[in-house]
Amino acid sequence: MITLKYFSAVRAAQKSQRPVAEMPPFDIYRLRSKGGIAARIAGFLLGDPRWLLALLRRFWPNPGFGNFLLVTKGADVRDILERGDEFETPYGPEMAELARGSNFILGMQDGAAYRQMKSAVLSAFPPAEVEATVRPIAERHSREIMTRASPGFDAIAGLMKIVPVRICRDYFGLQIDDETEFADWSIALSALFFSDPTANPTTRQLAVVGGDRLIKIIDRSIAAVREKANKDDRPLARLVALMDQGRLSLPDIHSIMLGMVAGFVPTNVLAGSNCLDVILSRTDARQAVDEALGAGDTGKLDRAIMEAMRFKPIWIGPWRYTRRDAVIGKGTRRERVVKAGTVVMPATLSAMFDPEIVQRPNAFDTSRPHRDYMVFGYGIHLCIGAEIARIQIGECIRALFSKPKLTRARGRAGKMVSVGAYPASLKVDFERSPLCRTAEQSMVTVVCPITRPMPLDAVRDNV
Repeated sequence: MITLKYFSAVRAAQKSQRPVAEMPPFDIYRLRSKGGIAARIAGFLLGDPRWLLALLRRFWPNPGFGNFLLVTKGADVRDILERGDEFETPYGPEMAELARGSNFILGMQDGAAYRQMKSAVLSAFPPAEVEATVRPIAERHSREIMTRASPGFDAIAGLMKIVPVRICRDYFGLQIDDETEFADWSIALSALFFSDPTANPTTRQLAVVGGDRLIKIIDRSIAAVREKANKDDRPLARLVALMDQGRLSLPDIHSIMLGMVAGFVPTNVLAGSNCLDVILSRTDARQAVDEALGAGDTGKLDRAIMEAMRFKPIWIGPWRYTRRDAVIGKGTRRERVVKAGTVVMPATLSAMFDPEIVQRPNAFDTSRPHRDYMVFGYGIHLCIGAEIARIQIGECIRALFSKPKLTRARGRAGKMVSVGAYPASLKVDFERSPLCRTAEQSMVTVVCPITRPMPLDAVRDNV
């Protein structure tokens, strides 16, 4: 019988939580699965679960096990994600814990507190400035990384994992010393919030330590903002200004910045890496990207990337907790009551391939209407950083595929390797620029007598 952690196991883990100083040293590789052959078989079968979801949609649209219910029909998925008062996001207790007292919007339900927090986030991270501010940052770092790259380059560890961190530094305004460590700490938080339904003690330990390290970075960055005396106009500085006006508390800033970091860096590592995997695997996806790059059409590239992400999004679906008894599939043969306390996964991946709401779902079609996509969520919890994510992933893909004849590296190196739910490595090969190639040359030593009055040009002519 499957029993998920919401919320008794969360409360029990919080009650028995040891101090950070007593935790084992941080090592992100502790997230690796230890399931052996069974885990490998499951990974192989569920590497692309669309076939299984298609079977479930047709024959068993709402399978349930213990206190868990999977919902696969597109109409039901949308319905659940629109009914936030009945199907709540369950991330709040852990988000508030790691932010030391304040919840983030992704863990909140609609209401006055949610709207106040969202207003503060949007005033600090206004979507209108993203194109002009974030794209140059993402473009510059992606281009510089790929300019130095050589064949056998690790596109995940060396690009997809690094560029989001540099945006956190250059745009968010955080003081970051080690880019890889910062990314790993954020991944640990994301793992606890979004991919730890059974309350794994190791996942919690890593998240608690990672969260503590990130809080220290945020506090150090706030001190740096104060030293600049109103000369910084980046998101963190704007949040500090709101705190000085009495509109936010320090835990609120911790919560917002932790939420933006944990919702941006790990999500983009996942989304960008999965997108790359699809483009390298499908000729139609590769053709769409190559055509967009050849035409210099950013909009066309964005549509190709969005369609690639539809085929391999960051998850099968988000978690939701049923606050009170609720009916789904009303008026259909699959109508059922979902009991209070049931943990529901509305499978957004399944919804994006449901022929009842998506035309030609299995075709790679970059002209799809926006309503066909749920890669950035759906409903009030539509990803607040979607514009930043879209631009960063787009510039990384642009820089990668600007390399001539880019392909997967041969053998195992060219296959995506993950640590837990998060991609860690995928190596690519490409043709070197002619300016970087070595060329065979010959060295000849010429010995000849030189008289003092002989002009040097005459010697060169004779040689």
